[in-house]
Amino acid sequence: MNTELRKLKDEFLMYLYEISKMKMVGYIANFIQGEDALMLRLFLNGPMTPKELSEELKVTKGRVTAIINKLKNKKYVDVKTNDEDRRSVTINLSNLGREYFQGKLDIADNYFDNVFSVLGLDDSKNLVMQIENLLTKVKEANI
Repeated sequence: MNTELRKLKDEFLMYLYEISKMKMVGYIANFIQGEDALMLRLFLNGPMTPKELSEELKVTKGRVTAIINKLKNKKYVDVKTNDEDRRSVTINLSNLGREYFQGKLDIADNYFDNVFSVLGLDDSKNLVMQIENLLTKVKEANI
């Protein structure tokens, strides 16, 4: 790796470290892993099987089952058994789960309204465009 790229990578890692200490990360992290990540998938996709959730979240079926059981105990999800195959179940957000999750989304939405307001329209567009560019190139390179 050439010197300039190494310097940019080190700078990038330092910025990631600084970002990791920000309040913003808490709002993002909640939707990436654990109960909230599973609820987000159900919120966006509707009913899903544990296998689909496992693949989507990139965690084991055992981990998904543990999360589903916790959410079921909180009455945030409904588990429906398939009438044709009793071994197969579908998971869906309950009304209580949908209300709870919508509240979390509203809090994050308000926070990011403030972030984008501070950035302004042009910098916000640039940020989104750069993230889209990063995602596209990393997916294309399959890394």
